[in-house]
Amino acid sequence: MAVFDFLNPLANVTPRFTEEQLEQMVQWFDENSKPLLIINNAEEPTNVVTIEQLISFLELKKFHRRAFKYPSYLEIMTEAEKLNAGVIRMLTKDQFIYILNVWVQEADIKHELQLAFKVFDTENREYLELDEIKEIVTVYGDHPFDEREALEIMRDANVRGDGQVFYADFIESLFSLAPELYKMKTDYLYENADEDPSVPPEPVVEEPPPHPHHRHPLHLLLRRLHQQQRGVKKRSNVYRTKCVVKVHILIVQNCLLLKYIFLIMI
Repeated sequence: MAVFDFLNPLANVTPRFTEEQLEQMVQWFDENSKPLLIINNAEEPTNVVTIEQLISFLELKKFHRRAFKYPSYLEIMTEAEKLNAGVIRMLTKDQFIYILNVWVQEADIKHELQLAFKVFDTENREYLELDEIKEIVTVYGDHPFDEREALEIMRDANVRGDGQVFYADFIESLFSLAPELYKMKTDYLYENADEDPSVPPEPVVEEPPPHPHHRHPLHLLLRRLHQQQRGVKKRSNVYRTKCVVKVHILIVQNCLLLKYIFLIMI
């Protein structure tokens, strides 16, 4: 087993960010880092960012909560200790990328499969009829099932034997019979994370409305005169109410995820 090199933490690690995300991270680092750290008696100092700057970067919320677990301060410092950065509180570019990569969350195939079923369960019954399952596997996707494959799938899907496919039970049976499915990698069913119905919207913290007296024209005039007399300039607060983001369900154009899982079980 290779020894972990805290100065070169990405040596045996492939970052799980997209190319666009990596570019944004590197750009932010280059714009905010400073040459403050001398490594191995090098002639030139290495550019670094501080732990406080890392926290500021996280506060920008550049990653969607579905794909990234925003850490607590304790979690940040725990990972910083592994990089020998707990005392100096500075991170090199590779350390910066490495520590963020720790909190990347990848798609869970079991969860995404359940979402795929829910797309077709338009009445929220938590089950589908066998005819609906047949339609899914023979009509949707780039590689529809033939009649024999469809019959195999319907036989396996009819877990309760009543012709109603409670997909939560069906999914559990798939993973019980083939635990290796847990190791499979998959993409998110919803490319736009804000359209994923399983992800709740960001909580909205509304600012309190201004006191009624503060909005009265006479009160504002007297306040202004009072400030002018004292030579004090103050700015009045502007209150805005934010709207909760509506979550829209994306209509799935294909069912490749279902097709792939079903083929494994045949």
